[in-house]
Amino acid sequence: MNRTEPVTLTNMCMVTENDKILVLKRNDPGWPGLTFPGGHVEAHESFHDSVVREIKEETGLTIKNPKLVGIKQFYDSADHRYLVLFYIANEFTGTLTASDEGALTWMTKDELEHHQLAHNFDHDLPLYFNKNLSEHILDGKRDELF
Repeated sequence: MNRTEPVTLTNMCMVTENDKILVLKRNDPGWPGLTFPGGHVEAHESFHDSVVREIKEETGLTIKNPKLVGIKQFYDSADHRYLVLFYIANEFTGTLTASDEGALTWMTKDELEHHQLAHNFDHDLPLYFNKNLSEHILDGKRDELF
């Protein structure tokens, strides 16, 4: 029995400063709306290094000590597993600079929750704010948080 499968590895990071959260308004028509910056893990790249790199590319900020707070899994259109590692970072240096991914803005949690979010992103947010949750499973049969 083969115990391997094709998997896409990605990350997303909630960068915070005091009571503000850095939010990305995505330009991608395939997944528009507000979300947190992040992206794909490159071949042979550690998860830590990938989230630091992605945040630098999309925001101009160099995050320090990102903390893994959860994971989301679902299956893509090719029926391959897709994993998103969720991080929080509250230490960073650099100058905030938008990329081609979209506009950046600082919001409170309340402001974020009252804006148009990317599809299903509202289901991911509890993993960032509830320390008792760590996993979001989304497939054709269920949409559950654990």
